[in-house]
Amino acid sequence: MRRGLRFRIAVTHALVALLAIAVVAVIVFVADGRRFDSYLAQVQSGRNAAVVNSLTQTYQAPDGWDATAIYALSQVARLNHVDVAMYSPKGVLLFTVQGLRMGRGMLGDGGPEGAAAGSDSGASASPAASAAALDPDQFEVQSYPVVAGGHKVGTVELYSVRNARAAAESSYQSALTRSLVIAALVAAVLAFFISLFVSRHITGPLEELADAAEDAAAGNLEVRMAAHSDDEVGALATAFNAMSDRLARDEQWRRDMTADLSHELRTPLTTIRTRIEALEDGALPATPENLRAIGAEVERLGRLLGALRSLNELESEDLSVELESLDLADVARDAMKRAETAFQAKGVALAGELTPVAVKGDGDRLLQAVARLLDNALKFTPEGGRVLVTVASGGSPARGAVLSGGRWARLTVADSGQGIGSADLPFVFDRFFRSQSARGTQGLGVGLALARGLVEAQGGAIEAADRPEGGALLTISLPEAR
Repeated sequence: MRRGLRFRIAVTHALVALLAIAVVAVIVFVADGRRFDSYLAQVQSGRNAAVVNSLTQTYQAPDGWDATAIYALSQVARLNHVDVAMYSPKGVLLFTVQGLRMGRGMLGDGGPEGAAAGSDSGASASPAASAAALDPDQFEVQSYPVVAGGHKVGTVELYSVRNARAAAESSYQSALTRSLVIAALVAAVLAFFISLFVSRHITGPLEELADAAEDAAAGNLEVRMAAHSDDEVGALATAFNAMSDRLARDEQWRRDMTADLSHELRTPLTTIRTRIEALEDGALPATPENLRAIGAEVERLGRLLGALRSLNELESEDLSVELESLDLADVARDAMKRAETAFQAKGVALAGELTPVAVKGDGDRLLQAVARLLDNALKFTPEGGRVLVTVASGGSPARGAVLSGGRWARLTVADSGQGIGSADLPFVFDRFFRSQSARGTQGLGVGLALARGLVEAQGGAIEAADRPEGGALLTISLPEAR
């Protein structure tokens, strides 16, 4: 099957070469056929002019042409393949010259030197009689006046074989056809072998790519292609490598997500089971504090399941939003108030620079998105650090914004944590993505993915960047309300 592509390319090139030769042949036979007829007519006219010019130059007044002149004329006629009949101004045949090399001439048995046929008082043949005796299908007669010294001294009739032109044209076309056939065969063979050589360079990388794809389908996600060129095949190899990288990364994320999910479920379930067993055995009294600890673990499980359910709603496009005009600063202030206790417990300062900006959005969904950003900042900001929330108007939207034009409101959450690695920046909003530095923290890597889905559902965009002074900077962009 792989060799079939190479063979089809070779055959296609050969057929293209044959088609090109065929098109050239048609054009040559149609166009050059007419040109060849014109060429033969010009050649015959030149030959006739040479004979007439010889008659004009050898004329001697008042006697006309002597034997020497007639002999010279016979040589010219023989060279130009014509028979000559010279008539006086009164139409009396003066002499004939045989120039056609075909045994008997058309004009009788005259030898190559010519033969006198009459005088001004009589003639052995008349022009009408000699012309009538010819077969018009075989011979062609052309008549020219002979002028010497400014006076017409006679009329010459030149006889040529009509089928000589057809024979020349047939010979020319036969030679041309033979040359075109040879050229077509040579071109087809050369095109076939050259295309085999060229197609090897085309199909070779494709065969390697097919083998690599089979390996990837079999589960070997470490296979990569070497881009041998910068053309479409090289671009295909680069795209395959990018796909393999993404598949390998997704596979690693899936394994990490499974381990993280197992850990996130096992820890609260173990705590709940241990405390319930202690309550049953009487090791722990059923006090509100002990029951509250169980409730906290149940709440933790509830948050985890809620996050997974929200992520499923985003991916299935079942998320509903109710857009209304609201103040983005109020949303940020509300989210900060709810997260204040957690920040105080960890010893992280939470500050805000909130400028009132009216936007079109869903207040509850925006509150959830900002809360996810604050949770992420708190998780990666060490004790004694600082998180700053800013709301401002103007500026360009974040990359990936659905809408364009108009003014944009921006909400940023900047922390003083360890920041985001340049290799992780393109993936921080992907579901279940967790960088290596986040492996020891709680969570499944769905918080920022949920935040992105919530913001994009309202026509906004979200992006992540590293702060020059250290830490991460997460930005939400929403179109301002008019």
